[in-house]
Amino acid sequence: MKSKNLNNSSKKTKTIIRNTFAELLSEKKEINKITVTELVEKANINRSTFYTHYDDIYSVAEDFENELVDEFFDNITLLASQDINSFIEVFFDYIKKNQDVYILLCKSNDLLFTINRLLPLMTGKILEIIYNTKSLKDKTDIEVEINVFVQGLLSEYIRFCRGATLTTPAALHRYAIKWSNNFKKEHFN
Repeated sequence: MKSKNLNNSSKKTKTIIRNTFAELLSEKKEINKITVTELVEKANINRSTFYTHYDDIYSVAEDFENELVDEFFDNITLLASQDINSFIEVFFDYIKKNQDVYILLCKSNDLLFTINRLLPLMTGKILEIIYNTKSLKDKTDIEVEINVFVQGLLSEYIRFCRGATLTTPAALHRYAIKWSNNFKKEHFN
C-alpha cells in the first residue's frame, strides 16, 4: 500500500478501487485473473491514479483484507465484550453491516486470506472471554469446541454467501446464541 496520509479525494478513489476489485473478484473467482487494465476500465479511473495508490492487484487485495479485519477488531464494543453473547451480537451486527461486501468476497476462491486471519482472532477473543470468566468450572476440550464452533459458523456463512445453503445469517445468529447459552450451562457455575 502506497498512500498513508489520505485526503477525502484519495479515500474516495481507494474505495472505488476496492469496491471494483471486490466485484471483479466475485466474477473471476481468483485474484490472478484480475488485471490492472480491467480494474481501471471498470472503475473508470486512469492507470496512473491506480498506481498512485497501489503497486499491483495483490496490494489492493491486501489493503482490502486488512481494512475488513482491522475494522472488525478495532470495534470498541467487540473489544470490550466480556460475554460470549455480546461478542456474538457484535459479530452479527458487523456481518449485517458489511454483508454486500462479504457476499462478493465469499464468492471468490481467494477468500481464504481473510478467513485465515479471522479464525484465530475470533477464536482467541472468545477464549479470552471464557478464561476471564470466574465461574468457569469445566475446561475440558474448550479450545477444540471453540475452534469447531467458529470454523463451522464462518463456513456456513460462506455457504450462504455462495448460495449453497438455505441457512440465513439470522438463523446462524439464533443458533450461535443458542450454542452460547448451552456452552455456558455446561462450562460455567
